[in-house]
Amino acid sequence: MLDELTQISSLPLVALLLAALVIADFFVPMVPSATTIATISGFLVGDPLLIAGLIAWAAGTSWLGDVLGCRALRYFRGSMRRPVLRSATITHAEIKLRETLRLRPVRTTLVARFVPAGRTALAWAAVATPDYRHAAMAAFAGAAWASYMVGVGLLIGWVFGAGLLSAATTVTSVAALSVALGWWFKGRRSGSPEAAVEMRECA
Repeated sequence: MLDELTQISSLPLVALLLAALVIADFFVPMVPSATTIATISGFLVGDPLLIAGLIAWAAGTSWLGDVLGCRALRYFRGSMRRPVLRSATITHAEIKLRETLRLRPVRTTLVARFVPAGRTALAWAAVATPDYRHAAMAAFAGAAWASYMVGVGLLIGWVFGAGLLSAATTVTSVAALSVALGWWFKGRRSGSPEAAVEMRECA
């Protein structure tokens, strides 16, 4: 009984820490929010109430971080007198991202949410893409991201049990997914003729 009360009393603190990680991940992409959520979920196997709560909390804080971050970037971008980095490579990458936001908003948003720094880059491009519904898409992507991360953690926790092996496997799996998606998305966009045309028009 005492152990259960201790666990219940620590839930608000854990929830606040998770929220801080997920929101901070927008501004500092190295923050391990995804691996933390997936690892924690591995210890919740057999507790559907906490599992549902973790998914909802992770999705909600992901959406909040995206909205707050996008507003901050909009203000920052609007106050700029000159580009932050004068690089043809960076300009080209932003043009391609803005193009995919217009042509394939759902797929682009989902992939960006799982790629390191993807949500930040997407919000930066979304500021200059008025017809892209960032808040709505962020809610959709946050729900998908949270469900997937919790699902991965539950699967690995169910197979290996709660412990260091399960945690290490979860971290490795999440990191591998992020890298693979990054390579895939870069490869898909590298030969886009539309991006090349738009790049020439903006030159």
